[in-house]
Amino acid sequence: MNNKDLFPFERNRYFYGKMLTARDFETEQKYQNDKRRLINRSTLGAGIVCGLGVNCGDDSSLTIESGLAIDYMGREIAINSPVFQKFAMLPGSEKLEGFETAYLCLAYKETGSEPVSNIGVSSSDEQYNKIEEGFTLFLDTNQPDYTTLYGEGGVNSVSVVYSRQDIDIVQIMPVAVTAGETFVIKYAIVKNLALPPISFVMEFSSDYIKSIDGGDELRFSYRENIEVKKHVTIAEFKVKAAQMPGVRTQYASGKPMLSLECGDFSGQSELHQIGDIQICRDKEELMQIKRFRLSNLSSKLYGGETPMYLAKIDFATVGKIYMFRNVTPHPFEQRIGGVEQPASAIQQVYDAPDAGDVIVPEVVTEVETLKYWQKPEVTSEFSDNKLFFRFGMPSTEAYDYATSSGVVEIPISGAIRVNARFMSDEVQHLLGLGNVSINLSVAYGMGGNERLLFGNGEVFGGKNADKDIPKVQTAAIVYPDRGTFQVGVWFMDHVDGQSIKIHWFAMKTSRDTAEIRTADRVSVKIVPEIHRTKVRKTIHFKASVTGSSDKEVIWSLTEANSGTIDQNGAYKAPSTPGTYEITAHSSADPSARTSAFVIVEE
Repeated sequence: MNNKDLFPFERNRYFYGKMLTARDFETEQKYQNDKRRLINRSTLGAGIVCGLGVNCGDDSSLTIESGLAIDYMGREIAINSPVFQKFAMLPGSEKLEGFETAYLCLAYKETGSEPVSNIGVSSSDEQYNKIEEGFTLFLDTNQPDYTTLYGEGGVNSVSVVYSRQDIDIVQIMPVAVTAGETFVIKYAIVKNLALPPISFVMEFSSDYIKSIDGGDELRFSYRENIEVKKHVTIAEFKVKAAQMPGVRTQYASGKPMLSLECGDFSGQSELHQIGDIQICRDKEELMQIKRFRLSNLSSKLYGGETPMYLAKIDFATVGKIYMFRNVTPHPFEQRIGGVEQPASAIQQVYDAPDAGDVIVPEVVTEVETLKYWQKPEVTSEFSDNKLFFRFGMPSTEAYDYATSSGVVEIPISGAIRVNARFMSDEVQHLLGLGNVSINLSVAYGMGGNERLLFGNGEVFGGKNADKDIPKVQTAAIVYPDRGTFQVGVWFMDHVDGQSIKIHWFAMKTSRDTAEIRTADRVSVKIVPEIHRTKVRKTIHFKASVTGSSDKEVIWSLTEANSGTIDQNGAYKAPSTPGTYEITAHSSADPSARTSAFVIVEE
């Protein structure tokens, strides 16, 4: 019973002599399920209870850990054992053309099991003896319902202020605040990691919201930290509510203006009024409003069919093959119990601290999964009152082989089929480019009596042989440069029908010496790759070296009169504006080098 409406509650009344039908037992189950799901949703909320982590099995496969979630209708979704799934074989993968990102979603699903004959009717009607409560995994490229994810059942006003070029900027602000009190306006920045770093400025004037210093003109400035790559980042800005209790109005006077930069793109857009705010007399009135909104049953049951977003996946497409560039587990932190976003998701907080405040550095962590043969790495940096830690952890399990399987149906024609040969079109095996091993089997038999023949069917010839075994032989040609193969079948005797069905199983070694040799090459990366600064200002560059235990680099400048840089990466800009190149060479392998650019402005 895949119930979508918990109300009204109605339970069976039993009495002696009552004739019980299927409808009565369904009512009994619905009553028990609906009560449990209502309690789940209204007391626990919706989100992941435990587990359900997502890892890359290889460049095109995902492993989903076992775990438990409660969906937005109070239904339990349990995965009792890890799931290994090919990305290209997930439902929704057929709609990925033209996209570079997709969400891996988890949803509740019911399926019938144990088919039985229905003895209560004269016809041979088949029914299912049980209903299995399970789950479905699928890919979705649509914009999430941000109101469900960030609205907290009506406590926050949520508006998408910008949506273009794989970038969404979502404004999150409380619907009610206390007069004169400080509160936070948040912006969720959802973007494709393949895009350059973004920055934006949100400007508006307001009679009802003031800056920390009491000004009417508000300006929120955000710049993405390229060292902390996140699909979803939360930027927080502290403001004050005006001393205007009892007012409920649009928060801005006039239309807000948003200016955004992303790589070579820059633009301004005038926004419509996006949300209003109520200013309360005191905290007691504020709590009454919040209690009303949170105690309202409809606010407890918001969300509907919103799925659990297990991961946001950034991928590249090569023909019909998908290769991962980045996988971010739990991008929207849908967790039970109101778990706050981790420090790595809270990118920046802009305000002037009050006198006497103790400023605690924000700790930002990032964990990268390394190949199993790579050594653990730990790097740290302190900048702008933030302490950045990056941990590189080798994977605990290496998959020696990647596999895929499928069915190809080859049409056959002609009255005389003895000694005839037929070939299929090229088939994508979904394991990428390179050599693969293909096993083939021929399906024969009808209905539930289907069997598979491996090898040459002539082996089973003879007086007592099964007459249904087709006397055929199969072969495959692999095209390593295209990631495809072709199936051929040779009839040694007459075969009935208009087509022949071939089951195929493909296997590819995913851990080879070429990959290991590539990983052992020394490479250098500079952070940041592009930086803006003023004339005669000093900035610090960092360089990371992989493929060698020697992490030292040699810094240099390409052009003359382009400033100075010491061996600690401290660059002092010249007095002349321009764009200058900075290079770093590995001391272990001078041929390993990379460049960064600094734009010097007046």
